[in-house]
Amino acid sequence: MFKPDRPIEVTKDDLLDRAKFSRSFGQAILAYNEKDSIVTALYGDWGSGKSSAINMTLEYIEEQAMGKEKDEKPIVVKFNPWNYSDQSHLIALFFKELSFALRREDYGEEAKEVGEKLEAYSNFFTPLALIPDPTVTALSVVMQKLFGGLGKASKAWGAAYSNDLDATRKELNKLLGEQKRKIVIIIDDIDRLNNDEIRKIFQLVKILGDFPNTIYVLAFDRGVVIKALAKVQEGRGDDYLEKIVQFPIELPPISKSDLEKLLFSLLDKLIKEIPEEKWDQTYWGNIYHSGIRHHFKTIRDVTRYINTLKFSFEMVRDDVNPVDFIAITTLQVFEPALYSGIRDNKDIFTGVLNDRYGSGDAEKKQSVMRCDEILGRAKQLQKEEIKGFLGRLFPKVESIYGNMGYGHEWMTTWRRESRICHPELFDIYFMLALPPGEISKNEITSILDLASDAEMFSVALIKLKEDGRIIRYLELLEDYTCEHIKKENIQNIIVVLMDIGGLFPEGKVGMFDFGTPMKILRIFRQLSLRLDTQEERFRAFKEAIEKAEKSIYPIVNKVGVLGQEHGRMTSKEEEQLAPVEEREVNTEQLDDLEVLAVVKIRKWAEQGKLDSHQNLASILYSWERWDKENSEASKKFVLNLITSDEGLISFVAAFASQSTSQTMGDHVLRKEWRISLKSLGDFISVKEIEPRIRKIYDSSIFSDSTSKQQSAIQIFLDTFDGKVED
Repeated sequence: MFKPDRPIEVTKDDLLDRAKFSRSFGQAILAYNEKDSIVTALYGDWGSGKSSAINMTLEYIEEQAMGKEKDEKPIVVKFNPWNYSDQSHLIALFFKELSFALRREDYGEEAKEVGEKLEAYSNFFTPLALIPDPTVTALSVVMQKLFGGLGKASKAWGAAYSNDLDATRKELNKLLGEQKRKIVIIIDDIDRLNNDEIRKIFQLVKILGDFPNTIYVLAFDRGVVIKALAKVQEGRGDDYLEKIVQFPIELPPISKSDLEKLLFSLLDKLIKEIPEEKWDQTYWGNIYHSGIRHHFKTIRDVTRYINTLKFSFEMVRDDVNPVDFIAITTLQVFEPALYSGIRDNKDIFTGVLNDRYGSGDAEKKQSVMRCDEILGRAKQLQKEEIKGFLGRLFPKVESIYGNMGYGHEWMTTWRRESRICHPELFDIYFMLALPPGEISKNEITSILDLASDAEMFSVALIKLKEDGRIIRYLELLEDYTCEHIKKENIQNIIVVLMDIGGLFPEGKVGMFDFGTPMKILRIFRQLSLRLDTQEERFRAFKEAIEKAEKSIYPIVNKVGVLGQEHGRMTSKEEEQLAPVEEREVNTEQLDDLEVLAVVKIRKWAEQGKLDSHQNLASILYSWERWDKENSEASKKFVLNLITSDEGLISFVAAFASQSTSQTMGDHVLRKEWRISLKSLGDFISVKEIEPRIRKIYDSSIFSDSTSKQQSAIQIFLDTFDGKVED
């Protein structure tokens, strides 16, 4: 899943066009024919790809060696001090590895002889050694343990030269000088060591490893090494370095285009399964060039970023906008302080700027001050750059700092596109999971795909109802009605919602939420207006009403709204209404739908399903208006209903409603029950039922009633007694 932070091994994996440089570096190494040891150094910033360049250089050297005689092929020894746990014995470990490498079978007898000689050479590093280096005393013990008793040849060398360091070194120099083969010693990752370990490596190269026909290739960040060597040369680490390295070479900087090529190739793999319609290329270009591109300077930057992105993106890929997630992850990796500031100030970055902020008042100034502080946490981008970047990612920021205004109509688009700037989606980008009760975008579209089969779509919505997520689904569904729902599925969606919409919880009704019935009405209208003619809309509603068996209120609600378009139940004059051709259905079609609705209402009344319906009052009024054949049918139903105390309680409760108010000093809204005795009087004599209501209030029936019914009875009596205004 993740790209490890390690160098490439072979040229075919080169994505940064470093192969040419590595080949030239390899040619320079092979072209060195002098007997004297030489030290080359490859300089490059930490994470710039030095190890990859070294690997490609060695690949080239090996390719060239294939055409040479055996005794002319260079011997390559790679020594990475970072691989050893006991860093206090770096020098000992170096000689051990060099000795073992030279004694490989395919290197021949001469190399083996040199390897054995190196073992004897190590025996001289005793506590009484002549080299004034504090590491040698500890080294001597280790070397004796490492090379003691490794064969007759090594014992012989040790016995012959145990008391003559100069003689042993001369013998080594003689053997190495007679070699036709060059020994190329690679020491990489020097800049990963601590200062003391770095100094040991350079002491090794300067004092102990100066043998003929050896070529040292060191790779490190020059600034890191100079700082470490400063203590050796009284603050002049660069002078010390120049005495050791004869052939320094700078790793060519990665061009911006090559680094982008690497980044894009890895991003392409990550987003390859994202549908084309979810990827806005123009938006991506603007986001990338306004902020993302400035944060990538090394290969390691790319690797670290891609690994973070892979880990988190896989968990939320179906629920976020991919461009936004790529952008916010950039801040997570490279600007963690700014990232935290955004995460902890959701109100500043999401939604649209309220109108009350538009006149430069104190609240807008406070928003600017908060934004200034958060944006000031950026380390790599200037304030104006970060303002431009975040202004694209969070349009509200653009409004706070500029004159660009975004109305609430943008919220639907942002939610449909899963943008981070929508307050309902913001947290997903930081929690890496959907909040409880939330619905993923993938689930929304998957359920919509079922709408080609009305029964399957109905089953899916019922499941959402059981999960407690149907209201949320209806909210999100509005984002798709105008264009994203297939036209051939519109009929089935209307049929299903008309049939089971009345089974859904009504939801909270307040200042910003008008409840489930209103959500369904909005969906009906948005879908029907996608049908081209009034006849198509009429047929859609007609079929839905005829097939509806489980609900009655969605029918009554929709037909009532269609009547309002024609001026029914309103005081508007005809000229104040929309032209007939712009209405969902024409007058004759509306009449037919009202007749169909009455048929359904009568059926429900006959089956006893209206008796305790939560929307009984609204249904009764509609029944009275639409039943042209029997205008008294609704009143007869009521008279029959209230013959029982239970029926009377249900009838009164149907006309009770909650209202909200807020007075000075209140932190929350007050909820109060109200009832209209006048509305009750449209169907029954209030004076006639009043004594029965009082009797019920004092009986056990009252205590067995629901809380709404109890509140309705109490408020009925208070209103009747004048304690509460009607």
